[in-house]
Amino acid sequence: MNLKILIFSTIILILTFTGCKTNLKTGEDKMEKNKEIALGVSKSIMSGDWDKVNQLLDDNFTYIGDGNPPMNKQQYIGFMKNVLCTSMTEMDMKFLRVIGEGELVAVDYTNEMTNSGSFMGIPATGKRILATGMFIREVKNGKVTAEWQTTNMFGLMKDLGVIPSK
Repeated sequence: MNLKILIFSTIILILTFTGCKTNLKTGEDKMEKNKEIALGVSKSIMSGDWDKVNQLLDDNFTYIGDGNPPMNKQQYIGFMKNVLCTSMTEMDMKFLRVIGEGELVAVDYTNEMTNSGSFMGIPATGKRILATGMFIREVKNGKVTAEWQTTNMFGLMKDLGVIPSK
């Protein structure tokens, strides 16, 4: 009888351990996929793949950033396409830290780019400038549903020559 209990207990422990390991791996795989989706939005914006941006964003997507009123999906795509990507070209965005937890992916980034057109009423300088900041993107069911972003606007305005460097 004791041998049966020992064998049964061992089987239960093995099944439990194997199941926990599988669940952990599944969670890690989902987090890596969420990171890929979250970064895919930025990569698609930089490459001008607007169909891909549209696919990656949920129809109820909301963007909140830099003290501006919230934007919906179409407003966000319009801003990125018609404002950011026309005033800033030759973007070289680097993702310095990418951290995921649950449905959230946080990214610390730099974006070196050329100021080729007017931006927020500021005439083009033709200079390479550096934008730095962080964003958090929420990913649910394979789509980005929300983004919260902050950009170092002081540094950006210095690079654009609006604020004196010294």
